[in-house]
Amino acid sequence: MSTTLIRGEAGRVDRALNPTADLTLTTRLLNLVANNHEIGSVVRVYRPAPTVAFSGIERRMPRFGEAVGEALAFGFEPVIRPAGGRMVALDQQWLVMDVITPETIKSDSRNVYLSEGKKLVDLLGSLGVQAGLGAVAGEYCPGDYSINARGDVKIVGTAQRVVRGARLFSASIPMSISTDVGQMFDRVNALLGLDWNNRTLGSIEKESPEVSIEGLEQALISVFAPDATEGAELADLLDYDRNLAFVN
Repeated sequence: MSTTLIRGEAGRVDRALNPTADLTLTTRLLNLVANNHEIGSVVRVYRPAPTVAFSGIERRMPRFGEAVGEALAFGFEPVIRPAGGRMVALDQQWLVMDVITPETIKSDSRNVYLSEGKKLVDLLGSLGVQAGLGAVAGEYCPGDYSINARGDVKIVGTAQRVVRGARLFSASIPMSISTDVGQMFDRVNALLGLDWNNRTLGSIEKESPEVSIEGLEQALISVFAPDATEGAELADLLDYDRNLAFVN
């Protein structure tokens, strides 16, 4: 199966997508692959603009409107995340990786979490991070398949979404935590009444200071898209202008 790699960064053009490198376009890619299996897999690795990604459940909470207002006041774009989970605040110091695969027979989600999670744990271990698979009490977007460091802090959030014909596995990785991101986690979780301990918010920088965000990006690509090609043909399928200044 062929694999197409898409890379992007907020403020620059995300290949075949747009200049903001936002989360919502992942939904379009997921639906595109679901309806066109000949495309093969798509791996997207990008640095988003300041974003607060809410879940569909949070959207129905009583103080959701106030939480959206807090995000906007801080200059963060509020969106409904394409995968499951709970609220996460991100900016350009995070890497988001989406692995989208065509699926004719539904895979077991638990096995996907375990297999993809092991890849992430091994990758981070090679970068000097003492990583493990499992939740940390009080973490943001809690889940059994989070990636932790030393069992004390969460350093990768993982999520999935399945539609008829395709599956999304997504990982959100903070290289460092900005003051604004930290405040967004505090304020939004408090407004929504969600349990959260800010001491559990870890980052790659704190665990392995010598690793750069470029090095982390390349490591992700080497593990999850080693034989991928970067092609602009997805621009046509997504109705985007082929004359955009694509990221190389």
